[in-house]
Amino acid sequence: MDSQSILVLGATGGSGIAFIEEALELPNPPHLVLYIRSPSKLPQHVKSNQDVTVVTGGLSDYTALDSAMKAHRVSTVVSFLGAYVSASALVTRNMDTPIADSFPTVIQAMENNKVTRLLALSTPSYWVEDQDVGSWKLTIYGMMPKLFAPQGNAEMVRIAETVAQEASHLDWTIFRIPHLTDGPAGLPVWAGYAGPSHKGGLNLSRKSLARWVLGEILEEEWVKGAPFLGNY
Repeated sequence: MDSQSILVLGATGGSGIAFIEEALELPNPPHLVLYIRSPSKLPQHVKSNQDVTVVTGGLSDYTALDSAMKAHRVSTVVSFLGAYVSASALVTRNMDTPIADSFPTVIQAMENNKVTRLLALSTPSYWVEDQDVGSWKLTIYGMMPKLFAPQGNAEMVRIAETVAQEASHLDWTIFRIPHLTDGPAGLPVWAGYAGPSHKGGLNLSRKSLARWVLGEILEEEWVKGAPFLGNY
C-alpha cells in the first residue's frame, strides 16, 4: 500500500488508533495523514513514525483540509469519527449533528484535490432501503441507541446520509458497525446487508475492523455500498 496516502479523520479514537497501528505493520505501509484537533492524544510511537504526518485542524476548516490533501497528495479519506454519548444530550434529547454537518466541507476539499475514495463509519440504525431486511434482533438492537443516545445516533445516521447524498459522485463506502470490542485482529469479519444471510454477530473488534478497512481500500468491493459488519 506504499502508493497510498490516506487522510484519517477520528485518528485519536480507539478505532482510529487500531487502524493506524494495523496500517503501519504492513510490509509496505501507506503514508498516513492524521488530521486531528489534539495531537497530544496520539501515542508517541505513532507521532514519531516516518510514515505518519500529523496535521492540526478542525473539520469545518476548509483551508486546512485542502492544504493537507494537496501537500500530501492524499488518495483516500477514511473517517472513524463518531459521536460521544453525553448525559445532557440524553436529558434534552438534543439532535444536533456537528460532525455530519462538517462532511460537506471535507467532500469539497476532496473534490478540489481530485480525491475520489471516501470510507466513513456509521451505525446499523442507518437503514438501506431495498437492501436491508429487518429482524426482531436488529429491531431491538436498533432501538437502544435511539432511546439512550439519541444525539449520537442521529449524528451517525446523518453522517451516512450526508456521504450518500453529498458524495454521490465519489467512490464512497459507508461501513456500519455494531458493538466494538478489544478483540484480536484475526477475527473474521462478515460484510453484507442485514437479513437472513448475514452471518456477522453484534460484536466487532476494532483491530479486525481496521484490517477490513485496509482491505476495502485495496479491493473496492463495496464502492457505493453500506455493509453492516460483524465478527463471526
